[in-house]
Amino acid sequence: MNYFCIACRTGGEARARAHLNKYFSRELGDLNDVKVFYPQRRMFERRKGKKLVTDQPILPGYLMVSTEIDLQSHTSPIRRIPGSYGFLHNLDRTVALKGADMQYAAWIMGNKGLIKPSKVEFKQGEPIKVLEGPLMDLHGTILRVDRRSSRVLVAFEFANEVRKVSMPVEFIGSDT
Repeated sequence: MNYFCIACRTGGEARARAHLNKYFSRELGDLNDVKVFYPQRRMFERRKGKKLVTDQPILPGYLMVSTEIDLQSHTSPIRRIPGSYGFLHNLDRTVALKGADMQYAAWIMGNKGLIKPSKVEFKQGEPIKVLEGPLMDLHGTILRVDRRSSRVLVAFEFANEVRKVSMPVEFIGSDT
């Protein structure tokens, strides 16, 4: 499987995704196996004392693409799609993700682009234990635990930068 990352206008990810899906179905046919995802995480928020569930972007301004096809020949047309800035390139000018970036994209695609809350066990003074959910196979480091907001701060490497993202969790059997 090949994974790609397309930069697009922040806030216009849904529009760029629709244009990309239309482009791929037109250029590669209806039987194409190109999946375009806008990576999001399902978060718990408190507003006026009530707990709400919202979907927030993990990487604002980026779309992930997975396919068996090599999309190197589609770099120029992708750049001309409304709201799209084109593929992220490697140092060798290829567009397929490699190494840690590919592992991260595969993790997102394995969760169908939506990271739902993981079930964790946390006791003061002990490492956090992920019992089930997407964080179980994450290749990142948990930096901080926020029990009140049901979140953990995770550091992971993407595009040669360490990024810190707050991810949702559901605490099971934790100390209070």
